[in-house]
Amino acid sequence: MIKFKKMHGNGNDFIVIENLTESQSLTKSQIIKIGDRKKGLGFDQLITINPPNSSNHDFYVRFYNTDGSEADMCLNGVRSVGAFLWEIPLAPRKPILLGTKTKPVLIKPVSAKKIKAIIDCPIDMLMPESEAKFLQKINLSKFKFIHAGNRHLIIERKNIDSYDLDGLSCMLRKRDFFKNVNISLYSKDLKGINLRTNEAGAGETLSCGSASAATASFNLKDGALLKIFSAGGELSLRKINDKLEMIGPAEFICEGTWLKN
Repeated sequence: MIKFKKMHGNGNDFIVIENLTESQSLTKSQIIKIGDRKKGLGFDQLITINPPNSSNHDFYVRFYNTDGSEADMCLNGVRSVGAFLWEIPLAPRKPILLGTKTKPVLIKPVSAKKIKAIIDCPIDMLMPESEAKFLQKINLSKFKFIHAGNRHLIIERKNIDSYDLDGLSCMLRKRDFFKNVNISLYSKDLKGINLRTNEAGAGETLSCGSASAATASFNLKDGALLKIFSAGGELSLRKINDKLEMIGPAEFICEGTWLKN
């Protein structure tokens, strides 16, 4: 039996499992079964909280997609990890440094339902010329390729709500280069940035924290505040020197026991 809590961060929903007080292991097939929204519990990512594998970190966090693959990073997810640890409590309500597959994340409590996550600023990545030419061939000319703990293709469009994001993502992921890349569409208005994201291994989600960070990274001036809006709600981001700060919600939905099969 697997004990879990279901949570969401800005509409990005998670099954959170702790491997601290007891070890709870899952196979790939079990993760897929749990992720089924019809026959299982359903989630965008399943998160496990584990003992640290570095003396500098407080805990080590792993993220799994609905197809059973492992994701590198989830910034909406790490805020939920903080809420989980402070609620039980498995950690005092103070800043926590989380190790992940790609980079550490510092989380800090802000209010009853809001948490701040701090990471190194996302960085521009080089895209092979052949892939850039392919994007231009399909009429995508304004794009950035960003690493924010995982890889993101961020595309600027005017009418993102009516665009076939699933169709685009399916087409791009047939190419090896984009197979594990998160694909986002964004537009700007006076309030901030509107964002849609199709996450590799999970499909389109109501919000994606790392996509928000990636998009903010090249739309922010140092010290300025930027609001990013998605179907799940809003996130507040600020760039401070070489760090990016994100404030957003982390809320509990339910808890229970999965009968292991």
